[in-house]
Amino acid sequence: MPPQIAALPRERGFPVPWVADWADGKETVEFDPELGRVLHCDCVSGQGRVTLGVNCAVRQRQGMRDRLCGTCGTPLNGPMAMIGVKDMPYSFEPGLHVDCAVFSLLACPRLVHSAESAGVVVTDGYTLLEDRVLGLDADHNLVRKLLPPVLGAVSGGVLSFLVAVIPDRAQRFGAAEWLDANRHVLTATSPTPTEGPQ
Repeated sequence: MPPQIAALPRERGFPVPWVADWADGKETVEFDPELGRVLHCDCVSGQGRVTLGVNCAVRQRQGMRDRLCGTCGTPLNGPMAMIGVKDMPYSFEPGLHVDCAVFSLLACPRLVHSAESAGVVVTDGYTLLEDRVLGLDADHNLVRKLLPPVLGAVSGGVLSFLVAVIPDRAQRFGAAEWLDANRHVLTATSPTPTEGPQ
């Protein structure tokens, strides 16, 4: 287990990703002078009850904006891996160090079960859009829109998450193929360069 993951808080013995929500659904909407209305929570990693598979809105935005690894929370220097589907045009999940991505693909039950259909995108950067909640439709479903940051604050909507738009130059792999080419990094010191299949 990479040392930066071993240092994370645990739930039932398993490390909990840095970006996970510990607010137990207790988010509020607050006003930020630069961003307008934003989804906010006061959760503290390791305190309270974690909701695995749900991102803390505050840490998710911080990770996207400051290029922090979604698994360990430390800076991403150089290329990063994003797990989703191979042809994803954007990601709601912060990028990961290669060893954090390998560990996540091997240890996270949701990712283990979807490894055959999942994809890994390797990129050195991205542009950001804002995921804004604009209201409710007639069936009381959230109406969401992805907006450039310059328009987000004036939209009147609530900023929930930041979204990474993946550039065309990004490398795309099937998760199983990428995992086979990168398993060896779990014995190296993080952060490590991200590699594609040879």
